[in-house]
Amino acid sequence: MKMPVLAAFCCVSLAACASNSSDMARIEQGYTPGTLGVGAIARSDWDKAEALLTARNAAATRDPARLINLGKVYMETGRADLAVATWERALASRHHHEVETADGRFVSTEDLAREALARYSPAVASR
Repeated sequence: MKMPVLAAFCCVSLAACASNSSDMARIEQGYTPGTLGVGAIARSDWDKAEALLTARNAAATRDPARLINLGKVYMETGRADLAVATWERALASRHHHEVETADGRFVSTEDLAREALARYSPAVASR
């Protein structure tokens, strides 16, 4: 089943971030607007993105799409170890689903987590 939600961070290519509010609404379909930090990530507003992605609720701490985006924020703010650990949590999730990335790909959150880990931590991605 395709579920058109997004991990704003396409681990392979961030260049195609959502550029306007209608793009962001489409990408965050299935989520409360803003909870994936898409707009903040597109603006490189790392503090705002982190605040949105770490809002305390049980679902947020286990949602692989949010974890993937949070890993992106951590990587962009110089916290590589935390980024890798967050992507590992995303990969370990039991609740993977297909998402639409900022560049229009439909891919599972499991595959996105693997891509991020392969890029920054190759030994982990081969598991």
